[in-house]
Amino acid sequence: MDGADGIRLRLYRLHGPVNAGPVLLWGHANGFAAGSYLPWLQRVARHVTVYAFDARGHGGSETPPAPYTASCRADAFAQDLSRLAGSIRGEIGPDRPLHFAAHSFTGLAALRLGCVFGEIPWASATLFEPPLSPTPDHPAHAIAAELADVLVNGALRRRPDWDSPQAFIDRLSGSKAFAAWNLDMMQAHGNAILRPKADGPGYTLACLPEVEAAGYQMTMNTSTFRYANQFHCPTTFIASQPAGEGATPSWAALVQGLAAERVPGARLVRLPDCGHMMLFEKPDECLAELFAGMERAGHG
Repeated sequence: MDGADGIRLRLYRLHGPVNAGPVLLWGHANGFAAGSYLPWLQRVARHVTVYAFDARGHGGSETPPAPYTASCRADAFAQDLSRLAGSIRGEIGPDRPLHFAAHSFTGLAALRLGCVFGEIPWASATLFEPPLSPTPDHPAHAIAAELADVLVNGALRRRPDWDSPQAFIDRLSGSKAFAAWNLDMMQAHGNAILRPKADGPGYTLACLPEVEAAGYQMTMNTSTFRYANQFHCPTTFIASQPAGEGATPSWAALVQGLAAERVPGARLVRLPDCGHMMLFEKPDECLAELFAGMERAGHG
């Protein structure tokens, strides 16, 4: 389907036994893809109808033109979500409640769609650490800006080419940073974010390092935070709490309390013994929090 600016987006509907009642649209993290969460989404699809999408420049969706800081701006991701919601509504009809849940930056796009564009097509929103950067007058702005720069530079150093998805997965499994990941989720992630190279053997990242970097730069648009009090939707913010004395949370975790204070009636949940990649470390707990958020809106 066409997103904003005519960029082709890949929208998926998962196979499942549910063809009535609530519907969920799932959004992925920056640099990831819908398929990164496939084992988890298959569990969700046992209970509700599930759609998922690849954001522009990610997974099976089209890579927008350079400069990526323009084609991957905050407004473009928000407007893509509007078109996705409209396409799903056309399939499911006017009466079934449509919920939204997301990990990281696509959650920020949903907030922007509501509080800047005044469009909230969701019956509820369950947001796993959306990186909502505070405005410059807020004390937390400086650390958000500093750590966003770290993420931008890390993305630009990302190794793009691999012999196979398994080679990528083996690299992850050998790293201490990914030791807590669920193995099925790790396998799904490795298979989802690589695509065969067009000009020879091997695989390359579906999300270009420059596109991922632009996604991190996009999070520093602070007007979403400024107008977050306009997001009138039953919303749950889920923040990670790393295990271990002195463990440092992600900067996204640090701002979830601020986000919950800004969004009217929002609920804050802190998930212990995990980091920003909580969906991959604590899939059972994240599943429970997703359903709790939907039930809170009256659609259990």
